[in-house]
Amino acid sequence: MLNSEQRRAQILQALQSQDSVRVTRLAQRLGVSSVTIRTDLRALTEAGLLTRQHGGARLSHVAPPEAPLAEKRQLHRERKLRIAACAAALVAPGDKLILDAGSTTLNLARLLHASGPFTVFTNSLPIASELANAEAVELIVSGGALRKASQSLQGAQAEASLQGYVFDKLFLGVDGFDCEFGLSTHDAAEARLNAHMIEHARRVIVLADSSKFGQLCLHRICHTDRVHAVVSDAALPPLVRAALEQQGIEVIIATEHPHAS
Repeated sequence: MLNSEQRRAQILQALQSQDSVRVTRLAQRLGVSSVTIRTDLRALTEAGLLTRQHGGARLSHVAPPEAPLAEKRQLHRERKLRIAACAAALVAPGDKLILDAGSTTLNLARLLHASGPFTVFTNSLPIASELANAEAVELIVSGGALRKASQSLQGAQAEASLQGYVFDKLFLGVDGFDCEFGLSTHDAAEARLNAHMIEHARRVIVLADSSKFGQLCLHRICHTDRVHAVVSDAALPPLVRAALEQQGIEVIIATEHPHAS
């Protein structure tokens, strides 16, 4: 039997392959009552992910399903390299950093490898591997259970790993960024860990290419009032940039072409 989180993820997946869904058909497919499905649809609607219609619902601006890490690294690759290069310029020697798991933050880690000194906390196995032999980097790796899709550690142990620390900057990747809904991701445990990272950082810097804006995922990380800066690319819509700046968020547009591989 699926729990509510799993059911709601299944509903979103169903909607990504068709324009709308019916309550009765969802109830049959998921083996629950129509009352349960209506409760799920109400919760997803309140989260801004669905629009209710008679007898069912249709999709709002929901982010596409999560891609494997290897595929993510190639998706919008040049944009991510430019964003990482721009983010690296925000790091000062002696900074204590959190690098969230993600393809753009991995590019950032590669740029930090030969510089420093820094302290870096990460839950990402690829980032930990990248920085393991960097002499000028004091590396702290979270505990936790491995999430294979992102090659990251998460769960209660990962969250507890942050206790007792205060970091200067958090570089955070997201799956969805909506100016009203906030920051979101596909995975509940990842959202909880990201929220803990935010609590332990003086400055929150979101690294997100323009395709992430206007997208919603099932699990909210935080509202936009917790974000200090956004680094994106030149394709970021002017209206989105204006909305972010109106909320007091610094917007940094990465325009230069880096030479990183």
